[in-house]
Amino acid sequence: MNIVTLIEELVNGLIAAEDIFFQNPKDFYSLEKSVKSTTEAFSAAFLGNVLTSMNEKIYEDRWRKTRYTAQRTDKRMLISSVGDITFESTYFRSKADGVHHYLLEEILGLDTRERFTEEAEVVLLTEAMKTSYSEATKVLPSRQEISKTTVMNKVHGIADEIWIPEREEKKVCKYLFIEADEDHVAEQHGRWYPPEDNSSFISKLAYVYEYKQENPKCKARKELVNTFYFGGVYSGTNGTEKFWNKVGEFIHKTYNEEELKRIFISGDGASWIKSGAKYLNKALFCADKFHLMKYINAAAGQMLDESELVKSEIYRMLYRRDKQGIKEYTDRMMASASNQKPIQDLQTFVLGNWSAVMRTYHSKVITGCSAESHVSHVLSDRLSSRPMGWSKTGADRMSKLRCYEKNYGREKIIDLVKYSRQQRKLARTGTDSVEPIRVSLREIRADHYNQARSYIERIQATIPDGTVRKIAAIREQIRLI
Repeated sequence: MNIVTLIEELVNGLIAAEDIFFQNPKDFYSLEKSVKSTTEAFSAAFLGNVLTSMNEKIYEDRWRKTRYTAQRTDKRMLISSVGDITFESTYFRSKADGVHHYLLEEILGLDTRERFTEEAEVVLLTEAMKTSYSEATKVLPSRQEISKTTVMNKVHGIADEIWIPEREEKKVCKYLFIEADEDHVAEQHGRWYPPEDNSSFISKLAYVYEYKQENPKCKARKELVNTFYFGGVYSGTNGTEKFWNKVGEFIHKTYNEEELKRIFISGDGASWIKSGAKYLNKALFCADKFHLMKYINAAAGQMLDESELVKSEIYRMLYRRDKQGIKEYTDRMMASASNQKPIQDLQTFVLGNWSAVMRTYHSKVITGCSAESHVSHVLSDRLSSRPMGWSKTGADRMSKLRCYEKNYGREKIIDLVKYSRQQRKLARTGTDSVEPIRVSLREIRADHYNQARSYIERIQATIPDGTVRKIAAIREQIRLI
């Protein structure tokens, strides 16, 4: 189908939709739906036409004929954000080594088994990130079956490690702050395992920021400035090291480390969070004030009527840096409490992280930690707040996808899709994408332009008649009011 035919179908479809609307102006819904359907059909057909024209140009090219022999021409289909794209792609054989190629796909950087355009994959990932795999299957205007497994495979196909660009001019900061916490995700074992066998794993989250400032929309709240998120499953000791090395890579590529005096890491005292001070230069671990307060409130609650007095006494000893006093006081509390566990938890947290607690409690630089709320918004909202199980790969990639969106915005997910496809190709072939054939596409563009211009000149003659019909229809509707 040539460009003129496509434009004719587009114009005829739009005019027909407009004529129907003028007969019943209250039904704007049908007009909108018809215009959307017509333009999407045109867009899909136009894209297919462009690809088929490129394939024909490759087939006819003199440079190609000296290096490749044509074997057959196949019909190919791609699911796009505007519908199903159908085009022709010729299978060639190299005269040099006998290797077969779809040269069109190689020029496009498209895997021969890929069913989705890059934009369609972005649409799938965006919906899967917000809602569910099931909802993502419905978001594209395609007649092909898109299953939940297909969406899952797209999520799993995100690059394991996402690149971090290096700034040309490094930023200068005296202090950097890192807050970290984790989300507990239900593990999916499959249908053959009974529910009691299901366990959970953690997905880690950390974010770096420069300082806090007043939120202009809510004076009681502060907002973090220049925040950058890191997330993923990162299991075991090696995973933890890999996680913090990724954070260190970002700091190295973004900030002038010579001017950086200190990095403060805040968290609940989990071993993987505390280990960040080992992997990052100039880093110190600081106990999270929120968790400290939570432990104190839970322990004091066991003292019933004396809870306020107990809290006051514990805070007084923390202020005086009285470690032995905390130990003796909590021992006496446990001796009289019916439930000793909250008191034991407080004692373990404070005494086990004494330097970090003192650092947080007495520092004027560290002003609190909001890691739990960030975990809720970035991870839990998709991973653990709903009754569902996840594979470790799925949870890892979803965590990274949501962090990527927080860092760069939804419009940059296309860059992640392109990078992930490139990484998968490198893993299979060990080589980067190399354009296999030099083809000038100017003739295709010129031909399409000439066809479109001649049609536009012809259709201009019909515009006055169409305008008369519109005026008559509008006058008829006014008369009926």
